[in-house]
Amino acid sequence: MSQRHQYFSSRGISPCFICLPILSRGAPSGRNPYHRLILLALTLFGVGCERSDNSVLEVNGNVPLLTTVIVSPSSINTDSINVGPIRQPSDTLELKVAVFAQASIPAATQSIASVAFSVLREGTSAPLTLGKLVDDGSSPDQSRGDGIYSGWATFQIQRVDIGAYRVEVTAEAENGFHSNTLVSPLQITRGNHAPAISDLVAPDSVRLASQDQLLSLRVRASDADGLADIQRVVFNSYRPNGTPSSGNPFQMFDDGDASHGDSVRADGIFSLTIVLPSSSQTGTYRFEFQAFDRSNEGSNVIIHPITVTQ
Repeated sequence: MSQRHQYFSSRGISPCFICLPILSRGAPSGRNPYHRLILLALTLFGVGCERSDNSVLEVNGNVPLLTTVIVSPSSINTDSINVGPIRQPSDTLELKVAVFAQASIPAATQSIASVAFSVLREGTSAPLTLGKLVDDGSSPDQSRGDGIYSGWATFQIQRVDIGAYRVEVTAEAENGFHSNTLVSPLQITRGNHAPAISDLVAPDSVRLASQDQLLSLRVRASDADGLADIQRVVFNSYRPNGTPSSGNPFQMFDDGDASHGDSVRADGIFSLTIVLPSSSQTGTYRFEFQAFDRSNEGSNVIIHPITVTQ
């Protein structure tokens, strides 16, 4: 596939148009004394002004060749992308993928003029975005002039627009010849993962001794969709008689603020320091800890009793 041959048929070009100028060379137009003889000879010998399919005009050219196209990532979970505190199906998301294509011209005397891409949803012909790939070492391209053309494809969809998409890439040589077209699939999915909590740090018992007491509470929260997907971590407390505390739910923090009892920001450990008044009812309190993500899906619940005495 290193050479491309374009043929232009001689259909429509008749022998009379070729011979007459030669035989009439040197004679002024309209004064060729042999004009009538030439026409007579062509007629007698059965040579008419008919089309001939036996001769062709050949034009050689080099064709660019695409051998590899890669899209990264090749799958995107829209429920891992946040545009607000709560994810909504109608959210408009801006997606961005890197496109890499290997292009060359075998035995080339020309160079690659351009490598173009388009992003389409399967079953449609209207591209969501169009763009060019470059081989100049600028991000995401890694090495200038290595024959690997790279670029970013950015497009918008709604969160619910899941399904099969594709990225099409075509190269063009300086002589205008186009390469083969390669297609790389891109899958858009929705698959939220619930958060999880673990490693609770809380006292088992507290002695008031007629004075207010500080309680430091810490719990680790995680999410397969990323720590940024955790919207809140809370706990509810219930008095020894089973009634809920008036402050429920209590917000815990991962902001590095010492006033909240947190020491390191964004380390996944959510903390809160609370004051247990000296007048608190004695007995066993029940604390329930839980995390929620941006889809408002709850984690496992950790229940921890704390016994309060005087």
